[in-house]
Amino acid sequence: MVQLDDKDREILTILQENYRISYKDLGRKVNMAASSVHNRVQNMIKSGVIKEFDTIIDPFKVGFDTIAIIGLSVDPLKLNEIAEKIATYDEVQLVATTTGDHDIIVRVIEKNEKDLWRFINNNIKTIEGVRSQMDASSYIDVFKMTHKISLK
Repeated sequence: MVQLDDKDREILTILQENYRISYKDLGRKVNMAASSVHNRVQNMIKSGVIKEFDTIIDPFKVGFDTIAIIGLSVDPLKLNEIAEKIATYDEVQLVATTTGDHDIIVRVIEKNEKDLWRFINNNIKTIEGVRSQMDASSYIDVFKMTHKISLK
């Protein structure tokens, strides 16, 4: 874990709202010189606190009507191999091993339910070691979806 002070947290909170803000404007908001803010941001990039700066798209506004969570039970000896294979698909937004009812949780985004069904049948079920007990739940109404982390 990287130690962050209150200024680092303040900088990160602002960057999560607008990563394109200039160091000068960011410095004004946190009462620091732009060069100091720049150094802190660069240190947080080097330490891995900031993984990337990215554009977040609302999938529903660009034609993706189906987001689903898939819970998989897999052969424990192939757990990492299966997770790494699933992570290669463009449709997949998240792959994580878990301690819950499933071994792997996968978040998938597709244009529609039929495409989701095809993805599961053609790409997931065909992986050696994936067991037949599988749960897939599609999102109906999304009330909050964010990548932001509250640092308070």
